[in-house]
Amino acid sequence: MNAPSRARLPKLSAILAFETAARTGSLASAADSLALTAAAVSQQIRQLEQHLGITLFTRAKSGVTLTEQGADYLAYVQQAFETLRVAQQHVDRQRGKHTLTVFALPALASKWLNPAIGDWLARYPELDIRLHATHAAVDFASSAADFALCFGDRDYPLLEKVQLFQDRVLPVCSPALRNGADWAQLPLIHVDWGKESQFLPGWHEWFTAAGLQPPLRRGLTYNLTSLAIDAAVQGHGVLLGQQRLIAEELASGALVRLAEPALPLSKPYFAVYPPRTLSKPGATAFLAWLQGLACAG
Repeated sequence: MNAPSRARLPKLSAILAFETAARTGSLASAADSLALTAAAVSQQIRQLEQHLGITLFTRAKSGVTLTEQGADYLAYVQQAFETLRVAQQHVDRQRGKHTLTVFALPALASKWLNPAIGDWLARYPELDIRLHATHAAVDFASSAADFALCFGDRDYPLLEKVQLFQDRVLPVCSPALRNGADWAQLPLIHVDWGKESQFLPGWHEWFTAAGLQPPLRRGLTYNLTSLAIDAAVQGHGVLLGQQRLIAEELASGALVRLAEPALPLSKPYFAVYPPRTLSKPGATAFLAWLQGLACAG
C-alpha cells in the first residue's frame, strides 16, 4: 500500500463508492445502486485505499467485509454524509420558504407584535418571521435585519420608514388593588427609559394634568416596560401603562383602567428599513400588515 496523501481530500465519488459497498456488503450491489459496473466501483475503492494508505475491505467471492480500519473510516464517512443530507434538507426548506428578520424593542415585540403574529402566519404560511428583541440601534449594513420597529426615528435618518402609532399612557392596576384603598395612595410603578424617559410621561406629568398634587416619588422603578406591566398585574402598584402594550391585559381583566386623562408619548413608533428590504418576497405584504395592525389598535 502506498503512503497516504495528506495534501488533498479523496474524490467524493470514491468515498461514495466505499460507503455504498460497505452498506450493501457487495460490490455488485453497490454498482447497481450507483449505476456503475462492479469493476468501476472496485477501482474507485482501490484508489481510495491508495489515497488513504490503508486497506478498507477484505474481498471474497461472497462479497466484501470491512477491515478494522475500514470500519473506523466508515463511521466518519457516514457522519459527514449525514451532515450533507441535513444541509440539503435545509436548502430545500429555504428554497420553498422565505424569511423576514425583524428587530424590535423588547416590550414592543412581546406585548404588541408577538400577540398578533399568529394572524400573519395564518395569512402567509409560506413566509417565516425571525423576531429579534433589542434596545440597541440596528445596523442594517452589518446585520440580517430587514425591518426595525423603533421608538422615534432619530437613529435612522437615511432609511425608509413608516409611522405605526403614537401610544398613550393611562393609570392601571390589578382588579384586587382597585377594590382596596384609594388608588392614589397606593405605591406607584415607574418606568425609567434612560435618555428616552423625556418622551414618556411620568407620574408627575399625569397628576399635574389631572389637576392633582403630585405625590412623593415612591414605589418600584423598572428599566423594562414588560417588567413594569408584570408588576402591575401581580398587584405591586399602579402603573402608567402604554395603551397598546397593555391591550391584552385590559381585555382579559388582568389590569383595569382607573382614571383620566390618557397622556400621549412625545414620539411615535416607526417601522424603518433599507430600500433593499422591499425586494425580498413578502416584505411589502409584511409592511402593509404592520400598518394594518397599527391602525386596528
